Amino acid sequence: MAALFGQRHTTSSPYPDHTNPTDWPHRYPLCLSTLLQQVKQFDYLGLRLDPMVNMKATVSSIQEKSNKVHSLVLAVSYSLRYDKHHSNPTISSSPVELLNLWISCVLPHFLQDLHYISDETQVMTLQASLNKSLSTTMHVYGHLTALLSDTGILPLYITQNLQRAQLRFRLYSSPPLTIQHFLWCLWQSQLQALPSDTLEDRMQNAVGQVDPAWRDPNSPMPHNVTLSKPHNKEKSYKKYLETQCSDQWRKYLEIVLSNPPGRARAYVHWHLHKKHKRNLYH
Repeated sequence: MAALFGQRHTTSSPYPDHTNPTDWPHRYPLCLSTLLQQVKQFDYLGLRLDPMVNMKATVSSIQEKSNKVHSLVLAVSYSLRYDKHHSNPTISSSPVELLNLWISCVLPHFLQDLHYISDETQVMTLQASLNKSLSTTMHVYGHLTALLSDTGILPLYITQNLQRAQLRFRLYSSPPLTIQHFLWCLWQSQLQALPSDTLEDRMQNAVGQVDPAWRDPNSPMPHNVTLSKPHNKEKSYKKYLETQCSDQWRKYLEIVLSNPPGRARAYVHWHLHKKHKRNLYH
């Protein structure tokens, strides 16, 4: 009937009319603008960053995570050390179990973002925390250098050079049309103009420490890396770097032999004896 008298039939819609701006304040009376607050630090892929990017927040995060996991490892290690086996109460757990537990739970927190840290003081701080955590877990105190060499855990500054050299190889061997390859080409063209404290410069210096023969990217790669499959080249190069880092750590330990007689010198002499000569990275 409304159509016969020329009246328009309208129905109210439960949905807002976005085409009519005058309806917005009536439809959304509680819609207010919120001022976003700037955070002092944030986590990106597990890496904690601060506005100055001085890596202090990263070091604090590493210590916080490692201390939390270290407490759990101590609780488990106590059970492994003192709980008796149900079939033979005289059997106690091997120290190797405690070491493997510590390596799998605590050590990764110290190594995950190590290649990003540029301040030597921060690396020394992390090294002190690592030494304390390892010695407390293994209940071995005294000569930390002997403990690190016996457990196959190299100092952080050597492992840091290995990670940076491996990162450089990853950029170098990345396939074309990838971001990694683009960064490598951009870095090579501007290497001389880059500041001395950039990540690229630190990678270059790290290669000079652990693999001087490959400081020039055009130089030939090690034989085992050349013969490996394309998807295994980085893994093969890492194994090669481990042997190089082991030799570097061995040279440092040989300096201890020139010290006056003592426990540290006796241990290093035994550990570097020909019968016990091995890769110190394991």
